[in-house]
Amino acid sequence: MHEINLARLDLNLLMALHALLKERSVTRAAQTLGLSQSATSHALNRLRKLFDDPLLVRTSQGMIPTPRAENLLEPLRQILSEIEQLIQTPTFDPKTAQGTIQIVATDYATVVILPRVLKRVAEEAPHLDIECHHWREDTLEQLRNGAIDLALGGQNPPDSNEFNFQQLFVEDFVSIVRADHPVTQSEFTLEAFLAWSHALITVTNSRMGYIDAVLKKLGVKRRILLRLPHFLSAPLIVAKTDLILTLPRRLAMLFAEFANLCLLDPPVELDKFNYIQVWHKRRQHEPMHTWLRELIASQMLKV
Repeated sequence: MHEINLARLDLNLLMALHALLKERSVTRAAQTLGLSQSATSHALNRLRKLFDDPLLVRTSQGMIPTPRAENLLEPLRQILSEIEQLIQTPTFDPKTAQGTIQIVATDYATVVILPRVLKRVAEEAPHLDIECHHWREDTLEQLRNGAIDLALGGQNPPDSNEFNFQQLFVEDFVSIVRADHPVTQSEFTLEAFLAWSHALITVTNSRMGYIDAVLKKLGVKRRILLRLPHFLSAPLIVAKTDLILTLPRRLAMLFAEFANLCLLDPPVELDKFNYIQVWHKRRQHEPMHTWLRELIASQMLKV
């Protein structure tokens, strides 16, 4: 048996062999392949040398395959089918998809974004689950190694060309107080803002939040009576106290739906921030990932 150099094997020869064995005719095989009869005859001669076998033998009833050729037909069909699947663009059917989507999300995102997204996921992809994780220092590394599919946050875009991002919306800040708070009876000035105690959601380890940094530049300081590590209990506490809490507007609007709260524009100029979704570039054209990103983006157009 002579050794075969696979690097020199022409895929077109395998396609020609499949057509010849199915049609058992050089003429019909040529028509199937879209080649001339002479080119197909040349391919048959090359195949005979490759397999060291006549493959097709001419008889009074036409060309018939040799035993070697008959044994080649089914594995050849499977190989060509697998090659076709290999080079085809992958497809994604949400209705039948199974598995768990791994998402990094801030506390804010789980309240503002996920309820809308989960409703759509349940409708479109009933067998997919979602697992959420906190933003951490190694979140980008998790995106890089595939442990996380997507990250949602109010962070700046990653300073790396390894990642893609999409702005979902622009958010600003608003202050909330209980609906009958005395501060609502007059203009909400900086003096009024500073006269009352505040609550602060400590999303970082810093003792001073962004608003305190802005106040420091103005040469003033507020009293933070309460620091909380999460958002969930904040509206219930504010609704029962004289505390002022300044937080992202979309979150405040949701809180106002189930707590007796009043929304006030802060009397200091605060920057808006971009809320983005971030993913690794290698996932850019993955059908499931594209579906997920588009679903999230479409829901954010409504908030």
